[in-house]
Amino acid sequence: RLRFALKNSVSQSTAKNYSSALSAFTRFCNKESIPVRLQFPSSEYILCAFAASGAGTLSASTVRNRLAALRNYHITHGLPWNGSQMLQSVIAGVDRLLPPSSRRPLRLPVDAKMITKLVSSLNLHEPFDAAVAACASVAFWGQARLRELLQTSARSLQNPVIPLCRHLRKSHRNKKSWILQLPQTKTKRHGDDMVLVRQDTLSDPHFLLRNHFHVSAGRNSHNLFVYASKFGPRNLTKAHFLERCNQIWTGLGYTRFTGHSFRIGGTTELLLAGVPPDVVKAMGRWSSDSFLRYWRTLDGFAPSYTENLHTSKRTKKRVVGG
Repeated sequence: RLRFALKNSVSQSTAKNYSSALSAFTRFCNKESIPVRLQFPSSEYILCAFAASGAGTLSASTVRNRLAALRNYHITHGLPWNGSQMLQSVIAGVDRLLPPSSRRPLRLPVDAKMITKLVSSLNLHEPFDAAVAACASVAFWGQARLRELLQTSARSLQNPVIPLCRHLRKSHRNKKSWILQLPQTKTKRHGDDMVLVRQDTLSDPHFLLRNHFHVSAGRNSHNLFVYASKFGPRNLTKAHFLERCNQIWTGLGYTRFTGHSFRIGGTTELLLAGVPPDVVKAMGRWSSDSFLRYWRTLDGFAPSYTENLHTSKRTKKRVVGG
């Protein structure tokens, strides 16, 4: 039971990535003729050599992920982990040695104006478009990962890790808030709650969800974004959702966006609107402060908080953690 519990300490997707990292470590050891008896537990020197092997070609993030896989293997097999300060210094060196041309550009966030333009360009009387509009609003204002809302199969109307229509309810504490129960998230296997607050714009998630349910007459037992089609109920997939969004946005002169753009876009929108970071963190179900790196346009909002501090008598909004 102990081994079974340790094996399930990470999600399936993380376990898959860890397996790839362990394979990379095995290939490294074979290439460097490191005996099996010295591979586990790994000395810090071997860990540092493995990390340094990616210098100039791999990002520090990739190296950290590989080392996280190795650390997890050591822990689950009851082996001592010897990574220490020397290893951290090597990772810092790997980060510095990566050429700018090899660095992946930051993913651009979707903003509220883009969501509004998307909704106004969709036919909200058509089931597929109504589902796309509702999903875009929920993903944006709910700071959601698309894989928490959508699946890959159009015909599978139920999925134990995707929210159903019945998982959406009004808040008992505040009637202006809706709660969407997420059966599973990236960091919480047993799920979490998403708070959806009404917005006074075309991208209001309450209105768009009501419209989606009205147009497609969804059942409580169906996934949240199942829509009516001439072939019967179909599940909105991530691929079809992004294809429709990008079809409209590229036609309006925007670049193409990825699924993660909705989550970081909603986070950025709330931060720039002056919502305290700790509230944004809680609403976005962020497990760490990594979301703060999406606070990119510092020059855009800094004046409203810091301009003329010595002469202004008006009360300044307090930025928690800023």
